[in-house]
Amino acid sequence: MDRGQIEQVKNESKILSSLNSQYIVKYYDSFLENNHMNIVMEYCESGDLGKFLSTTKSTVKLLNEDKIWKYFIQICLGISYLHSKKVLHRDLKSFNIFLTKNDGVRIGDLGVAKVLTQTFASTFVGTPYYLSPEICEERPYNEKSDIWALGCILYELATFNHPFNATNQGALILKIMRGKYDPISTQYSNDLKTLIDMLLEKNYYQRPSIFDILTNRSNIFL
Repeated sequence: MDRGQIEQVKNESKILSSLNSQYIVKYYDSFLENNHMNIVMEYCESGDLGKFLSTTKSTVKLLNEDKIWKYFIQICLGISYLHSKKVLHRDLKSFNIFLTKNDGVRIGDLGVAKVLTQTFASTFVGTPYYLSPEICEERPYNEKSDIWALGCILYELATFNHPFNATNQGALILKIMRGKYDPISTQYSNDLKTLIDMLLEKNYYQRPSIFDILTNRSNIFL
């Protein structure tokens, strides 16, 4: 690894060692050996959510809505814990959501996570498909960018696709900033559709916080 990669792994191990939640991949130890940084972590037997969706897509048309809610609520509880500790994940995506053999969810890969010491952060990081409009516009951002990424993951659970797709990053950023995406199947409930619309709200002031979502304070289902 180069210096930047080593610092990223050190950052991940430092943040992970401070966390203790059943919805976050557990950290046990880290050590340097032969110029390699090793992190000993909880084993998630069923791989990641991205791989699960890719495999499932070829066998079913749509995921059962109960399963979507089961995954979504666990992800929310993990994000809620992170945000309560002032930690922004900054790279939430289906491939960073891991699954246990009992269908439990574990949020992992906190290599670019940041402890928020001010109201906003400003470093441009993340995976393009899940970038929030404020990051695309290079504006300061906060935990609401994790909420946008959560919306992208929820949309992916309902469609097996990203809400915003393009052949190059420039076109993708334009689509994200426009905020237009194909509707989910009418076989799903209005609650699910409404929630996706709330999470993928372009104006982060109007986007619910994780607390709003879990306590239904954002009038999502009214």
